[in-house]
Amino acid sequence: MKDRQLSSIRRQHLGFIFQDYNLLDTLTVKENILLPVSLTKISKNQAETEFRAISGILGITELANKYPSEISGGQKQRTSAARALIHSPSLVFADEPTGALDSKAASNLLENLDEINQTRQVTIVMVTHDPLASSYCNRVVFLKDGRIFSELYRGEKTRESLFKDILDMQAVLGGGTQK
Repeated sequence: MKDRQLSSIRRQHLGFIFQDYNLLDTLTVKENILLPVSLTKISKNQAETEFRAISGILGITELANKYPSEISGGQKQRTSAARALIHSPSLVFADEPTGALDSKAASNLLENLDEINQTRQVTIVMVTHDPLASSYCNRVVFLKDGRIFSELYRGEKTRESLFKDILDMQAVLGGGTQK
C-alpha cells in the first residue's frame, strides 16, 4: 500500500492508547479528544454527539475545558482512550494503558474499556505485564523469548478465576512474562 492508503486505514480503523497519554498540553481535554476527527469529514454536530457519548462512558465530560496539566493521571488516560475511540475504530491498540495509574484509576479504565468492547464492538489489543489488567481480557496470550508460549480464554470464567489462572501461568513462566 502507498503511504496515503496506510494513513487512511490508520485514521479510519485504528485507535492507539499509549502508556504516557501523548496528549497535547496546549489543547483542552475536548480538543485532544476531537483531534482525530478534525481530519475527517464528520460534521461538527456529529463530532459533538460522539464526544458526549464517549466522554460520558469514560466519565470525563466535565473535564472538557481543562488542560492536561489540570487533570489527574487517570483522567489523562481516559482522555487518551476517548481520543483513540472518538472515530469509532474497529481495532484499538493499548500499550500498557494502566502502567502509570494507581489501582483505582487502573480498574476504572479497564472497566470502561471492557464496556466499550462490549457495547461498541471494538476489538482492543492490550500489551501488559500486569496480571490484573490481563484479567479484564477475553483472551490472554503469553510470550516467552519472542514466541507464543501459551494462551488463556476467559469464556464463562469470572474475572477473578481468570486472574488466578494468569498468576499460575506466570509462575510456570518464572514470573517473567510478556503478554
